[in-house]
Amino acid sequence: MFIEQTKPTDFDCGYNLDLMMKALPRISDLAEREAYAKRIVGLIKQSHPNWVDSNGKSELAWNYFYQHAPYNPNDFGIKHPFLHGLDDDAR
Repeated sequence: MFIEQTKPTDFDCGYNLDLMMKALPRISDLAEREAYAKRIVGLIKQSHPNWVDSNGKSELAWNYFYQHAPYNPNDFGIKHPFLHGLDDDAR
């Protein structure tokens, strides 16, 4: 029932980021999964403000999410906004 936990992959974001990434595939509704992914990227942006441009957008934060997620986010319907021409509205 509980997600196994090891050292956090990102010490600035900590265990919560890892747990959120591991929990995302459990969300069955695509719209909720997309919103949850944006919350994850928002946490990364808050933890790494130097990665965010003046418009609140961060390709580095999305890249980080895609690199450190223990799955391929595309397999769960999550689209990288900078690769698909979408707006980065993660907060």
